[in-house]
Amino acid sequence: MKKIKLALLIILSVIILAGCGKSAKEEFFDYTKKNVTENSSNDISMTIKDIKLTADMKDSPEANVMITQLKDIKVTGSMQHDVSEKATNTKLNIEALGQKIPLEFISKNDDMYFSLDIFRGISKIASQFNSELPSDEKTLSAFDGKYLKLSDADTLEIDSKSATNLTKEFQKEVSNYFTSLDEERFTKENDVVTFKLTKKDVVVLAEKFNTLSKSKKEYKEFVIPDFDEMIKNLPKALDVKFNLNTKTNDLAVALTSTFDKKDEGFIDSIEVLYNYKPNDKQVAIKLPAKKEIVNVKEIEAILAPYLSDELDEELDEELDEELDEELDGDFNMADDEFKELVKELEKEDFSSFSAAESDELLEEYEPLLTEKQYKTIEKIFKNK
Repeated sequence: MKKIKLALLIILSVIILAGCGKSAKEEFFDYTKKNVTENSSNDISMTIKDIKLTADMKDSPEANVMITQLKDIKVTGSMQHDVSEKATNTKLNIEALGQKIPLEFISKNDDMYFSLDIFRGISKIASQFNSELPSDEKTLSAFDGKYLKLSDADTLEIDSKSATNLTKEFQKEVSNYFTSLDEERFTKENDVVTFKLTKKDVVVLAEKFNTLSKSKKEYKEFVIPDFDEMIKNLPKALDVKFNLNTKTNDLAVALTSTFDKKDEGFIDSIEVLYNYKPNDKQVAIKLPAKKEIVNVKEIEAILAPYLSDELDEELDEELDEELDEELDGDFNMADDEFKELVKELEKEDFSSFSAAESDELLEEYEPLLTEKQYKTIEKIFKNK
C-alpha cells in the first residue's frame, strides 16, 4: 500500500508545482500554480487504455478474462478546490464488475471526511465472491448519507498535522527538482505542452521524500521501511507523460508501467490514462453535518455480527502462525514445565504402544525439548 501512496503523492505533487514564465516549461508550471492559488473545478476520469500479457500467458483463457474485467474499470467524477475556504471536494464514480460505486472525499484545513455511501457497491461486489459482508437493507441503510472523519485520532494511525506539514515541504522539494530540469524536457506543439517523467525521476523523488521524512522527529512515522527493497521492486520501466493544452487547460496524464520477466506475473505492461478538464460547476463546498458523521466504533458495532466469526478465524490463524514460528525457532520447554510433564508421563501406561506409535509421540515432543530433555522422555517411553 505504501508504494501506491508514494506514487500518487509524487504524481499529485508534480501537478501542483509552482512557477512562472512563458517557455514550454514555464507554461506548464503556470498552469499548476493557477490550480493551487485560484478556485478551480475539474471533471476527472481514469481508464485503463491497454494491458499486454506476457508471451506465455497470451493464450490463457483465465488471464484474458481477467484482463477484460480490468479494462472495463472506469473512474469518472469531479474535483473542486476553494482556496479561500481551504476546502476541496472530490466526487468519483467507479465502474467495476458490473457495479457503480460512489466515492467522495471532503476536506477543509486538516480535516477530511469520507462518504460511506461506497458500502452498498462494495457489498454487492463482495457478494460475488461469497463474502460475509452484510447485504440486508437495514444494515446498508445505516451507512447511507454518513461520513467517517478520517482525521480523527481513532481512525488514522498517523498525525494529520505532521502529514500536512510534510506534504508542504515535499512539494517544495518537488518544485525545486523540476525547476532544475533542462528546458528540452518540455516541448510544445500548437497549444499542447508535453512533459515526461521517467523511472529515474520517480526514484529521485522517492529518495527526497524518504530523506525529508528522516529529517525531523515529527516525520519519523512516514519513513519508508525497507526503502532499498521497495525501489528494487519497482517495475522495470515507469513513464508518466503529461499533455497540457494551454488554451483549454485540459491536462492528460498517461502512466505506463512495464514489468520485468523475472517478476513472474502475467502482465507485461499496463497503460493508465488520467484526464483533468475544467468545468463551470463551482459551488460552495459543504461539510457534513454533525449528525451525518460516524466514528470507527459505531461502524464496528454495525458490522460486529458479520465480522465476529471472520475475526475469530483470523485470530486462530495468527496464533497458529505464532506457534509454528516458536516451534521452528529456538523455543524450549522451561525446566519447571518439563518436570510437570515427566510426572504426568510417568503416571501413564505406554505398554500397549507399538514402537511406531512411541516414535510418533517422540516426534511431536522433539521440537519443544532440549537434547537432554528429549533423552529423558525417550527413556520413559522405552521403559514402559
